[in-house]
Amino acid sequence: MNMEAIGRKISALRKERDMTQVELADRLGVTFQAVSSWERGNSMPDIAKLPDISQVLAVSIDELLGDAKASILVKNVLTGQGFSQSLPDMETVADIAPILKPSQVENLVGVSNVDDMNAILEIAHHLSSETLKDIILSCKDVVGDILTNIACYFDSQDLKEIALHCSNVNSDIIVNIACYMDSEDLKEVALHCDYITGDTITQIACYLDSQDLKEIVVRGNYDTHTISNIACHMDSDDLAEIAVQLVKNHGIKALTNSGIVIYMDEEDIAEAIKSALQRNG
Repeated sequence: MNMEAIGRKISALRKERDMTQVELADRLGVTFQAVSSWERGNSMPDIAKLPDISQVLAVSIDELLGDAKASILVKNVLTGQGFSQSLPDMETVADIAPILKPSQVENLVGVSNVDDMNAILEIAHHLSSETLKDIILSCKDVVGDILTNIACYFDSQDLKEIALHCSNVNSDIIVNIACYMDSEDLKEVALHCDYITGDTITQIACYLDSQDLKEIVVRGNYDTHTISNIACHMDSDDLAEIAVQLVKNHGIKALTNSGIVIYMDEEDIAEAIKSALQRNG
């Protein structure tokens, strides 16, 4: 539905009946500011007001909305009838969602044909995190790119489940969704990828707890440049484990070159060097 077109329709019908915005508002039990907002296309009347508007302006809901499919769905919601024949499509649900209560949107989504990813993106902000997750998980071949557009509508754990379900979740996508996730969930997604770049680790480090960040770095065996960039986000004891790995793989000089020692306690530095030397025999 086009809010501006509906607003122009309400305005034209009101003027045809020689009514002011205040008079129409009084007849409908709303403020004249609400009527003004409808007519400017800035907002839509609540679905419960549509029968009253159509009665006062002496038009059908179909004529008021100017969309046959949307009108049928609106009438169904108003009467509470079931869908004995064709199910509502997600595009039409997304179309009328602005005039529905969240519970009404979710009820329609529950009986809709989920076959249009673009419509899902349009309706995402009307749904709870769990409902939206269930929709995405029911779709086949969901690519990771969609996460960038809908991540802000999910709880951290739901976002993690979807990220693990999607194909092609790469470094760029992880960077884009990191700010919406808890450290533990973000770590699981990062470790699920075959490999994420050092630049990615640098960019998401601020969203990870020290221990979770350490697990990712140790697993990925990242270079000294990456480790130097993320050291400020880590505790001394976690850096000590990374220092052991550095010395073991590249020698003691790599530890000083990495610059992480400035973030470590003297005791942890000594213990890391000792442990690495013992491992190297």
